[in-house]
Amino acid sequence: MRTTRSQSGCQSQNTINFPKRKSARTPHKLQENERMSKLDPTTPAASPRSSQKQVLPLSPRKRLGDDNLCNVTQVLSCSPTKQSKKENSLLPASPKGRRLLFSEQSAAKSPAKSGDLAPSPLRTCYQQAKSLLHTAVPDQLHAREKETRFLHQFLKEHVCGEKPGSLYISGAPGTGKTACLGRALQDLKTELAGSKVVVLNCMALQSSQAVFPAIAEHLGQAGADKAARSDIIRKLEKRLMAKSGPMVLMVLDEMDQLDSRGQDVLYTVFEWPSLPSSRLVLIGIANALDLTDRILPRLQARPKCRPQLLNFAPYSKDQLASILEERLKPVSGEQVLDRAAIQFCARKVSAISGDARKALDICRRAVEIVESDVKSQTVLKPLSGCTSPSKPATDSPMPKRVGLLHISKVIADVYGDRMTSGRGCGDTDSFPLQQKILVCSLLLLAKRQKAKEVTLGKLHEAYSKVCRKQQVGALDQSECLSLSSLLESRGIVGLKKAKDVRLTKVFLKIEEKDVEHALKDGVLVGSILAGGL
Repeated sequence: MRTTRSQSGCQSQNTINFPKRKSARTPHKLQENERMSKLDPTTPAASPRSSQKQVLPLSPRKRLGDDNLCNVTQVLSCSPTKQSKKENSLLPASPKGRRLLFSEQSAAKSPAKSGDLAPSPLRTCYQQAKSLLHTAVPDQLHAREKETRFLHQFLKEHVCGEKPGSLYISGAPGTGKTACLGRALQDLKTELAGSKVVVLNCMALQSSQAVFPAIAEHLGQAGADKAARSDIIRKLEKRLMAKSGPMVLMVLDEMDQLDSRGQDVLYTVFEWPSLPSSRLVLIGIANALDLTDRILPRLQARPKCRPQLLNFAPYSKDQLASILEERLKPVSGEQVLDRAAIQFCARKVSAISGDARKALDICRRAVEIVESDVKSQTVLKPLSGCTSPSKPATDSPMPKRVGLLHISKVIADVYGDRMTSGRGCGDTDSFPLQQKILVCSLLLLAKRQKAKEVTLGKLHEAYSKVCRKQQVGALDQSECLSLSSLLESRGIVGLKKAKDVRLTKVFLKIEEKDVEHALKDGVLVGSILAGGL
């Protein structure tokens, strides 16, 4: 049985009618619409029925007030039609940003940025000197005429004469081993056109065993990286002993990186030219002078496998001076490097290592220092040779030469004993202990892995192990990265950043023997290097 309350509720819901109070505002809206239609002839006049239907609110709660127009259709002016990107852009944007063009004269290039004007004679001579002091292979190698003739004779006799054989080239870094061989191959390019030349840098290989798939890939054997090592060697030997095939000239740079347990990789490679009907001529390049005698003693017992030897001695001071002077001959005008500065650089480098690349790098850095000084002086004070624009200069300004002070500064800052040199205060122990231990750990780890680059995670593990041995407190990985950054600012190590901190590559930027010589001054550091990891 229904209650009276529910019955009355049903009746009220059936009979209730909301009062239509919009009728009072309807005429006002009609007048407004008529006025808008008169102003805009394209707008059709709204009928009373349609206007009443539009003005009628959707809910009784929103009936009051003329400002509440949430549910009322508005008559708005039409928005402008959308334009495409090309139509909307007024001026094409230049690569460096938009420019405002006020007249045709302003659109022309400014004299300062015009490439048609001749550059300053000072900047020209310095830039030309820097370009001439590069470390790339020049057209003519000085002080290496004897070695170049030997390489020409060996290549003509064995490759052109189809006589298998092997040659081992040794010498310190920067003595011109790879440069001389590259120049000899370039000179005999026509004679070697009918042979297959394979050049590999063993430093780029992940392991000593990876040399066989790399050689097979250069010889056109597909899928060698997935095959077993014995299968790869068998296929390579079959390819090298093919009588109908061309002669193969194989150059293995940084050959000492193929050092392995039992030296089976090096023995296998050196035995290939002595195989029956072999078509291989092998040339190995490394720094060690006694690699074939000390590491490969079995080669001495087999004359057919014994390679010919060619040693590149370090450059003397006279040879380095002649190389620098010959490089700087094309510089126009006055001499950029003073003759005394060249002799001083040659003496210093020949006493340390005899590395021609170091001598070129020192001179190039010295030229950069002088060039920056000249630029700063030109900005602060005009050159004495410059006159007003209306009066052209009669005499060109004399370039500032590179002197002994600039060369000695570069040698002290870059190639000097950076491990123990103080900075302005004369403190001989300015190199912190933690950084010394980190450099020792990097040196030991690079020797163990036989790679120049190591990850920061591996370096931190080796550093922690060394600290535990020496009973020194070790830093965490983030602080180890900070130490590496400080060493990078000193110019001792280099960093190759990665997304993961542990995968950041760390490598030495100076020679290992220089690091060992500088770090062995302390008793603790000497014990670290002697004890190993």
